[in-house]
Amino acid sequence: MGKGGHVLTFPVDHGRKLNIVAFRTSPTDWEDYSRTTSVASRQDALKDFAGYGSAVTGLLSLTEEQLKVVSTFIMLVLSIYLPVHQWAIFDLGDHPAPTFHKGRVCIAGDAAHATSPHHGAGAGLCIEDSAFLAELLSSVDSSRDLPSVFETFDECRRERSQWLVQSSRWIGDCYEWLADGIGSDMAKIESEINERNGIIANFDLEGGVAQAKGDLQKRL
Repeated sequence: MGKGGHVLTFPVDHGRKLNIVAFRTSPTDWEDYSRTTSVASRQDALKDFAGYGSAVTGLLSLTEEQLKVVSTFIMLVLSIYLPVHQWAIFDLGDHPAPTFHKGRVCIAGDAAHATSPHHGAGAGLCIEDSAFLAELLSSVDSSRDLPSVFETFDECRRERSQWLVQSSRWIGDCYEWLADGIGSDMAKIESEINERNGIIANFDLEGGVAQAKGDLQKRL
């Protein structure tokens, strides 16, 4: 961890490669929103993490010279001895979807609440969405009831999913010592992680689905 950046690593390909995910917050906007990549170099990555320890800079030095780059809030995905790919991190934090449904059309998962990866929970909430939709859809037997199903889904999933989007941003700031009132205080960072991960992990899925099905019956 460091001011404005953080790095994590994990083995892939049965341990034959090391994946490095290096996050760096950029103060500038992405120049061309019609494109998701641009050309950079290994030196650009080393410059971004120049103040970090030798473990980080040493790993970055093992990547190839030419890099593919993507974005404003920077995530570098690197594999040892392979080119670096830089990915933009975009979420719906500033511009949440105004609704998850319109008539007989419904969006779920990332389409409804795209989030940054700092909680590692975006896919998990998509699975929750699927469970809610499956149970709600199984409660009706006519296509004319679909608007009521999707309206119920919107109401029961919006608060939790939007919370995740904002909380993931906050945790990203905590990792990079940018969160107000948290800074580089490791005890506070750990407390924030544990509390918020608890909200994600300890969700009563069965209870939530039961309440949603009850709300749907009232609508029907």
